[in-house]
Order: sequence, then C-alpha cells, then structure tokens
Amino acid sequence: MKWFLRVMLWSNWAVVILTTIGYLASYIDPEQNSIPQAVGLFMPWLLLFNVLYFIFWISIRRRWFALSLICIVLGFGQMTRFLGFHFSKHSDPAQIGICSFNSQSYNESDHLNGFLKEIKGQYQLDFICLQEITENHILSLKKTTGLDHHYFYKGKAILSRFPIEAQGNIQFDQSVNGCIWIDILLQGHKVRIYDLHLKSNQVTHEAETVLEDINSDRAKALTNIRRMVTNYRRNSMVRKEQVLTILKNLDHTDYPIILAGDFNDTPFSYTYQQFSDRLIDQFKKKGLGIGSTYAGAVPGLKIDYIFADEFFEALDHQILKGAAISDHFPVLSLMKIKE
Repeated sequence: MKWFLRVMLWSNWAVVILTTIGYLASYIDPEQNSIPQAVGLFMPWLLLFNVLYFIFWISIRRRWFALSLICIVLGFGQMTRFLGFHFSKHSDPAQIGICSFNSQSYNESDHLNGFLKEIKGQYQLDFICLQEITENHILSLKKTTGLDHHYFYKGKAILSRFPIEAQGNIQFDQSVNGCIWIDILLQGHKVRIYDLHLKSNQVTHEAETVLEDINSDRAKALTNIRRMVTNYRRNSMVRKEQVLTILKNLDHTDYPIILAGDFNDTPFSYTYQQFSDRLIDQFKKKGLGIGSTYAGAVPGLKIDYIFADEFFEALDHQILKGAAISDHFPVLSLMKIKE
C-alpha cells in the first residue's frame, strides 16, 4: 500500500507542477518560451486531475489533499475563464445580441441557413461574426437572419442589423486568417465591432489519428501527440504577432469596442491574456458550465470568444452546443450600453 501511495503522491506533484506552468502560460511570451503554451492546451484535463487527487486524498484522510486544493485555489481566477458559475441571467429592452461562429469552410451545405433560421426565433441576433464563410452565400444568410447590412473580406463576414458607417480589414497574409471591423451607430454611440480568425493549430488530423491509434498503435499515437504539441507551440508564436497587429488597431480606436471570433487559442494562453488586459471576456462575466467551444477531435477546448470593453454591461452568454454543423459551437452574448 505504501508504494501505491508514494506513486500517487509523486504523480500528484507532477500534475500540480504542470498546472502551475499552465497558469504561467498567460504571462510568458511564446517567443521567449513556448513550452507553457503547449501545457496550456491540456489545462482542462490537468484541472480535472487536480480535483480527482483532492477527492482521493480526502477519501483516505491524508493531508496531501492540500496539495491540489492549494493549486486549485491559487488558480481559481484563471479557472473562471473556462468554468462559468453565473446562474443569473438578465434581459433589457435596450439589449443587443451578438453571435460568433466558425462555420468550418461552409461552401455547398445549407445547414448554416437552417441553423440560423432555427435560432432566429429563440435568440436575439443583431450582429453575427462569421469565420470560414464564402461570399456567395451572404445574400441568403442576410435573408434568413433579417440582418440587412454586411461586410465580407477573405473568409470573414459581419452581418449587422444596423447600417455600417465604416469598415476595414487587418490582413496578416494571403490566407483566411485575419481580422475585419465595422463601425455602426448604436443608440447614439459609435461602436466598432471586430471579427477575427487567428492562425490555426493544424492539429485536427493528428488528433483524429491519435483517437484511432491509441489502443492499436500507441507508438504512432505518441508520435502524433508530439506533433500536435509542436504545431501548437510554433503557431502560438504566429498568433502572438497577429494579436499585436490587432491591438495596434484597437489602441487607435476612440470609441467602444466589441471583439469576437475564433482565436484558436485557450483561455490560459498568452493570446487570451493580451486581449483580456484590454477587454472583458463575456463568458467570464455571464457564462455557465464548461466553456468548451470546439466540437472536433480535441475535447475540452475553448477557442471562440466574445469580448467587450467596459462601456457594455454583460447580460447573458451562451455556447450553443446543440449545433452539430461545424467543428465549432456558436457563441452568443447579450449586452447593453451601461447607463
């Protein structure tokens, strides 16, 4: 029995150390050290293991329960980026609804139109920020949603209920990755809305292969896990430069901001922290439950977000996990201008 408890204790220490490194990922520039970014990819599972260790030590009445308990308590502020505890929701006659959705290379399928038609009667939609969308479907989407105004550029589109006064794009390269923005007049206030799509981690294929091979070919599965981690580390450095480019635009914007899109990065990442230093994650204000937004082969990932500045008051935030038409779930926020 002693050897078993010794193994459990050392493995508990390993999980606590890795979790601490994951907490630090938000504050370490990936160009200086990208290892913490890779650890951040596994944070949902590390947090779960900490809870299980805590329960184990409590159940056998050993003082080592404090090890994971301290780790969880010290990182609780970061945990709320992924776990929501807000049961109270509010509504207001002056509220606006904004949805962000990566439709996964939507081309021929009409599933998105059907989905938007279904949720139109259930949720307030004043703005929809889309990623991986094609321009030839914009007209039908506008008809479905009743949002008469739009701006499209290289795979990204914003549909708006309100006339667009100005628009622009921040393009990083020739891919669909980039950021678009529109300026609208909302209740007498000029507001800028950003729709971004940052560099992908390119791990979907490897993740699917790992799930297939984990029992039959563990050596191959481990090779693909290492490749996933390498891709994530490398692309986290690319995203850092993309974020800095977007932040320069934000810093020159003199009016209220809403920012939404597919960050392709976790709530424990350097990418997230850079936006969080300037804006407020609406999930953290009004989210409930597990905040995962990725429906693909890597479980537990939260990579889609809606941020807003302090000009707005968060009323509600939902992740529409009933939608099975993409490898992302749509995220929806309700907010209002503060009085």
